Amino acid sequence: MVMRIENPSLGLPTHWANRITAGNRPLGTLPDVRKLLGEPAPQLANMAALPPHIARMFRRGGLLDRIRRKLGVISRKKGGHFLAAHNTIAAVDPDDNIYVGVEFLEACEGDEAVIAGILAHEWGHMVSELPRDVDWSHLTWEALFALRREEEAGADAYAGRALYQMGYDVQPVIGFLQGLETERRRARRLATVKYYPNATRAAILQEGYAAEQRLEESARKLLTTPGYRHPSFSKLLAVG
Repeated sequence: MVMRIENPSLGLPTHWANRITAGNRPLGTLPDVRKLLGEPAPQLANMAALPPHIARMFRRGGLLDRIRRKLGVISRKKGGHFLAAHNTIAAVDPDDNIYVGVEFLEACEGDEAVIAGILAHEWGHMVSELPRDVDWSHLTWEALFALRREEEAGADAYAGRALYQMGYDVQPVIGFLQGLETERRRARRLATVKYYPNATRAAILQEGYAAEQRLEESARKLLTTPGYRHPSFSKLLAVG
């Protein structure tokens, strides 16, 4: 069981680590919470106007639905609807509906591992420990953005664990985030204060992935009874 993460050389934050060090507890059993820090819902796209290859992803049995089933198994949360949107990568609302950016799906060219990583990040917000229906207006801007960075880092930690359980590599989503950073620098746009620096986000994703891998390896060594599969043997091989 992974009880503690110690990696001071990375300078990682501390509060998100409970998403990684959840031991044998199934992903998603923390108290229900939502991302409630005041962002407006993304602009919905016209489903009838979507390119056919993008529209197929939103259909029942399509790419998004397949990933949702995997996330549902490991988190015990079904999630709401997938909604096509503009000017976003992905976002989750208080009803667990996930807005998925049409431009994002085009840009990643349907790379399933990247899409799985982004959706797992949003699932991380669904199972966050951040309490719902809280008035944050008493916080200073500095404190509010610090809270937001911790919440986003927690979602990254969850995504790293979930990617391992679902059977995806963590590197494609890290590469996607690096591509966004390269594009930002090329366009000379200011870095957002919503997230930790990209190198820290990559380290969190990798540590979450590695921690889940270590958990499974430890379980295999400790629980070797023939014919018995302990829940800690957690890698999800296939979901219909």
